[in-house]
Order: sequence, then structure tokens, then C-alpha cells
Amino acid sequence: MKFLVRYIILIFVFIVSLEAAFKLKYYTDTDFYPKNKTSPQAKYELLWKNESAHVNQPNSKSFRLILIGDSFLDAEDYGGQQSYIPYFKNLANQKNWDFFNFALAGTSINDHVDLLNQIEDNSNNIYVFSIKVHDVLKLETNDKKTLPFKEVSKEANLKAKLIQWVSKSDAVYLLKDLLHHVFIYLKNTPAPYTHLHKSIITPPESQLGKLNSLLQKLNKRKGKMIVLVNYPYNFKYNLQSFEEIKLYKYLNNMHFSDLILLHSPMIVNEGEGVDWRNVHPSSKSMKKVFYHIKKEILGVK
Repeated sequence: MKFLVRYIILIFVFIVSLEAAFKLKYYTDTDFYPKNKTSPQAKYELLWKNESAHVNQPNSKSFRLILIGDSFLDAEDYGGQQSYIPYFKNLANQKNWDFFNFALAGTSINDHVDLLNQIEDNSNNIYVFSIKVHDVLKLETNDKKTLPFKEVSKEANLKAKLIQWVSKSDAVYLLKDLLHHVFIYLKNTPAPYTHLHKSIITPPESQLGKLNSLLQKLNKRKGKMIVLVNYPYNFKYNLQSFEEIKLYKYLNNMHFSDLILLHSPMIVNEGEGVDWRNVHPSSKSMKKVFYHIKKEILGVK
């Protein structure tokens, strides 16, 4: 019994030490605090304020290439050697198009939808709209209802705080990453009960309906709309199994008159993330995805 208790204590000490090491790294990182003084949403609003008059310039006959998304379009700060931005910017320069970059790390699909709603319809607009699958469960609609105040018991409040702490734990995050890779290797699926599993394997019908509504609205916009659905790039998918997962199957059965819907694993499927833990695309996978999107933009078969 003492032997078991001793090992439980050692494991507990190891986990606490690992968590402390992660936290100490962040606190000694000189870029940690400056980068978080302004929220991504505030930065996004400022970005829109600076570009809104130009992007909505009336009577403009020039084509406009517009990128909308988060760090999956611009992963330079997340370990990627380069982002998509130079590729698309060079394409716009070659074609003498106006270029607008609304890709910002930390923003969500709801921020992107709000921004897109402020861009006036124009048949000369070319959109590359990025959706990461993690955001599928976070998609909101405009008809938000204010819930009545409900008093929470001390037990429920303590449980909520514990869950919040665990969700922000770096040690737990590392364990989750390990489980993801074990399940991907053995079962070709993310670990059960994780956010990724809920997003692509068991997304609720209500969220799929919201995603359907969003895509149908995007389909109705003037110009060319290319939507890239970004799955984690550090996994190599069994495409035969992939075609049976709920999210892909649902989206693949949707029909659009104009919108072009792309799934990242159908373009690049070699586990080409930044590293085994980082789900952002590496520079190698970015190049492959860019050239695929470029063909769609230019209408090249």
C-alpha cells in the first residue's frame, strides 16, 4: 500500500512540476504580455477601420483578393517559416489586383462572419475564407437570446472552476495531444470527449445547421467565394475513413451554385503541420494548398 501511495505522490509531483515549468516559460517570455495587452477582437476592429473605406470603395472596377481567417492563414508566429500572405500578395501583384489581408491570430469564425457582413457585395471580389474545424462548435447566430439569471450552487461553481483550470492546464494539453496521436494511429480518429472529436466526429445537428446557413449565405455573395475547411495539419488521415466522418460527410452532401468548398486533407495529407503538436500548416503544406487555391481562383483545370 505504501508503495502505491509513494508512486501516486511521485506522479502528482511530476505533473505539478511539469505544469510549473510550462507556466514559468510563459512568464519569462518577454513577448508574452505585450502580445496580449490588446485583444484579437480589438485588433480586428482596428484593422477593419483602417481598410473599410478602401475595400468598400464605390465604383471600383479592379479585382480584389480578400483573405479572411485566423492563424491558419498566417501561422508565422506559430512556428511556420512563412505564412500564406506572401503567396496571395504576390499573386495579387502579378494580376494587378487589390489585396486585403483580414487574417489575424486569435480571432474566431464569429469575428470573421461579422467582418464579412461589413464588406459590400461586389462581383469583382475574390474571397478566400478560412474555417478551422475547431470553430464549428463555436459558430453563433445573430439571434442571440439573453438567458435569465440563474443562481449557481457552490458545488456547481467549484466544478466549473475546476474544469476551467484543467482546460487551461499545459500538462493536460500535452496529455491530450498524446492521446490524439495514439487514437489517430490506432483508430484513425481523435480521442473521444475532446473538442476536436466533438467538432468532426459528433458535431450536433444544431451546429451543422448553423454552418449550413453560413455557407449558403456565402454562396449568395457576389464574386468568387472559396472556403477552405482546415483540419489539424499534423495528422495523416485515412481518407477512406475520413469520407465517413460526420462533418465531412455533411459538408460533402451540400450543393452550391457558386461557392467552392475545399477540405485541407483532400489537398495535403502527409501530416505536414508545424510539428507533431502544432496543428498549423507548415510552409511545405502551405505551398501545396496555395497552388491548389490558385488554380481555383484562376479557373485552371
